[in-house]
Amino acid sequence: MKRRSTKQVKIGEIYIGSEYPVLVQSMLNTDTMNTEACVEQAIRIIEAGGKLVRITAPGIKEAKNLENIHVELRRRGYTTPLSADIHFNPEAAIEAARHVEKVRINPGNFVDKRATFKTLTYTDEEYAAELERLREKFTAFLDVCREYGTAVRIGTNHGSLSDRIMSRYGNTPAGMVEATMEYLRVCRDEKFDDVVISLKSSDCRVMVEAVRLLVKEMEKEGMDYPLHLGVTEAGEGEDGRIRSAVGIGTLLNEGLGDTIRVSLTEEPEQEIPVANLLNEICCLQDLKTEPIHLVGRYSHPVIVADISKVECLDEAVMAGLDFHVATENDPVYGDMLQGGMRSPEMIYTEALGPELTKLPDSVTVVVPFDSLDIAHVYNRKAVALIDAKDFVRLSKPVEGDSIFVEIRNGEVINTELAGKLEREKNAIVVLNPERPSSALYRLYLGELKRLGIMNRVIVRAMLDESDSNRLSLWMAAHLGGLFLDRLVYGLWLSCLGIPDMFYGVHLSQDILQSAGVRRYKTEFISCPGCGRTLYNLQESVAKVKKAFAHLSRLKIAVMGCIVNGPGEMGDADYGYVGAGNGKVNLFRGKEMVRVAVPEEEAIEALKQLIKENGDWND
Repeated sequence: MKRRSTKQVKIGEIYIGSEYPVLVQSMLNTDTMNTEACVEQAIRIIEAGGKLVRITAPGIKEAKNLENIHVELRRRGYTTPLSADIHFNPEAAIEAARHVEKVRINPGNFVDKRATFKTLTYTDEEYAAELERLREKFTAFLDVCREYGTAVRIGTNHGSLSDRIMSRYGNTPAGMVEATMEYLRVCRDEKFDDVVISLKSSDCRVMVEAVRLLVKEMEKEGMDYPLHLGVTEAGEGEDGRIRSAVGIGTLLNEGLGDTIRVSLTEEPEQEIPVANLLNEICCLQDLKTEPIHLVGRYSHPVIVADISKVECLDEAVMAGLDFHVATENDPVYGDMLQGGMRSPEMIYTEALGPELTKLPDSVTVVVPFDSLDIAHVYNRKAVALIDAKDFVRLSKPVEGDSIFVEIRNGEVINTELAGKLEREKNAIVVLNPERPSSALYRLYLGELKRLGIMNRVIVRAMLDESDSNRLSLWMAAHLGGLFLDRLVYGLWLSCLGIPDMFYGVHLSQDILQSAGVRRYKTEFISCPGCGRTLYNLQESVAKVKKAFAHLSRLKIAVMGCIVNGPGEMGDADYGYVGAGNGKVNLFRGKEMVRVAVPEEEAIEALKQLIKENGDWND
């Protein structure tokens, strides 16, 4: 799988494009009028490995101060290019283009009015008139960029599409693509080529689908602009890293992407090592055969909990898997177990014991083939895991409702295996290549499809990696896309180098939640903050998480300013948005229901709002 070929875009002394390494960048969260603070934070980003620094410029005065920041960085010996981030203000974009090497504009609000998210109707004449106004304003901006040698990023966000675009395309990936193409056609007509594109969303599936669709549309129209990848409002901590890895990693593994940013609600320099590591683990595989197109069919995948390191199945192990004593016991077996919201549907164990007797019937126990007879003493529904070569040689069906057939090498995916699986339709295929790789999984899935093998498929990933940061990014980047595309029935992580026996289960849950196919806990989305942020975002995220983390069915957004709310909050159930002067606006969906709540009262006010809406559970 080759990296997509693109133009080369010059940004100061660096280039973005397929002939160059994927460039890592970040964005300041300091006040743009505070030159010293901006310079110091930019230096921290640069020294962490950032190759481009973005700065917000909400107005003309901030755009003008970019010159002071630029001059001071150069005086201190730093030549890293700067990029201005513009919303709602074409005049600020024009001013910024005179002082920095790149300007990002948002098609949703560069010329179009702020979205009202109401269903509006445009006649063909009205729509055409708006497009002509767009062309006029954007061309004037490009003329200045050409004069000063300034590159442009057309940065389209899912949550900030204009009413005009949504009137015809909806708030969809197709709408994101058309909003972007409108501007790209102007660039092409004006022969302005120093353009980079981004299509972002806090929903990994929307982001991935939009980028794939844009690439197809650009190919149809003969365009080859480079791509910037990112998941907006990814959040912070492990959740933010995994969500970013699922979205960005899926596309990098497909050869898409020329520059990336991991948007975390943390200090911006902390984004750089994550992005660099993600870049490293998504190196392209040189496969002889390109994976074929696949259509997904699994919307609610299962998890296999690998507890093979456990020597004794006791109550503590079961509690760790969220199995607890049921309210009613069994007249024969006594106390039985019932699963909680986070309990896995399947368990793989090499230790056998009476606790298996107490599991709910809905839980599948998987054991090595040689242990099946003993396992049936404790759980009559236990099923065997067998190597594909041994499976083909079996002369009679194995006792049990199913059998797990493990494929470690693609060479065993042949007509003989296909015939055997055709006769045993309940058998579950376990794909477990020696090195977990998105490209290999897709290649194996393509071979299964070519041979007409329709059995359910679970992907297993085994890594003997002791660095949990590297492990989690690897698994999320290489496996997340399979679930975004609904291609497989289940996920089985074997984290051999991590002492925590439950780590693989929790990581599986985080990957599936980031892919939008399961919900195990409250989902918090939060922007990384920038010079527009109107309060202490990191402290606010911590407070909101502490107060609402137990509400496992909800998605709550914490945003720094009105630019990121309501639009950028996407499909969040509730929003907590900075309004300035120590005030917070509260949203239910895209509707602002409480205005200018004092920050010290905002957590309690949001709690009351959630209760009034019937979404609270203690």
